[in-house]
Amino acid sequence: MDTRLLSMLVCPRDHWDLRFENGHLCCSAGHKYPVVDGVPVFLLREKDQTIGIASASLTAAEKAIGGPLYTDTLGLSEGERRGVEKNWARDAEIDAAISHLIGATSGWGYVNLVGKLRGYPIPNIPVEHGQGELLLDVGSNWGRWSVSAARKGWRVVGIDPSLGAIMAARRAFSDARLNLSFVCGDARFLPFKTDMFRCAFSYSVIQHFSEADAELAVAEIGRVLRRDGIAKIQMAHKGGIRSTYHRTRRGYNEAGVFQVRYWSLDSMRRVFEKNVGPTKLLAEAFGGLGLLSEDRNYVSTRAKMLIVISVLMKKLSSVATPLIRLADSVYVVSSKR
Repeated sequence: MDTRLLSMLVCPRDHWDLRFENGHLCCSAGHKYPVVDGVPVFLLREKDQTIGIASASLTAAEKAIGGPLYTDTLGLSEGERRGVEKNWARDAEIDAAISHLIGATSGWGYVNLVGKLRGYPIPNIPVEHGQGELLLDVGSNWGRWSVSAARKGWRVVGIDPSLGAIMAARRAFSDARLNLSFVCGDARFLPFKTDMFRCAFSYSVIQHFSEADAELAVAEIGRVLRRDGIAKIQMAHKGGIRSTYHRTRRGYNEAGVFQVRYWSLDSMRRVFEKNVGPTKLLAEAFGGLGLLSEDRNYVSTRAKMLIVISVLMKKLSSVATPLIRLADSVYVVSSKR
């Protein structure tokens, strides 16, 4: 168990200190959390989960089954899981799990890359250089934003409910000499000490939560940030043109527990100011979600065109600020005071 990581952790139920014994982290109240190959698992059995893979991760950790790939926790179809297991090799240039997880990355913009990756698409995380300070990546999945932050000098801790995705991130980037740690857990019940992180970042995660769960997660982010800390969280905006199309079309409310929830700008500002601090909103994408300029070499021709339009609109919105009301995706930037 990494002693530096352990020094940051507390019980997510009562925020008491933890000790490592017999393969578990334990608090003085008797709560126990399994540790799998150095990764602590802080999912809470008594809580309704925001996504099904969380329950699968907890079962795999408690029963010590499914390793080293933990394909049941990846959120893949049965056929995709078989493909990961068949193609996995410990020394492969591209991790087999990530080669399938890529399909659900960046707003499904990488679907054409499933099983065909030649390199990992790592975006430029929109935060300043870290100078060795702590950054929390909420919903880190296979680690693309965590890697980006570590390359910019941050000491990064990623948290995600998918044990398999975390293990994939560790396999893919363990030799990159990056300052990275991962825990398996729930954004609503963060297992970190209060006033710990200089920055919290999250992309395409909290927008999937119900409003009640999202506010719990934002409040936890506010708790673990330092007094001068910054949260930069991507959220889906209900007023965007493509967002309006998606949320008003037939079948939207049947998409399941992890569907995208679209927020008004006023609601975002209210929740973040209440739970973190002074907040500003920045346009992140127009014409869809997950449209990153760095992805132009990976996505389809249609997606390339959308990215170009989105980038131009973002630049224009920095001058004509009312244009943010047409943005499909925004960054909520809050400062803890």
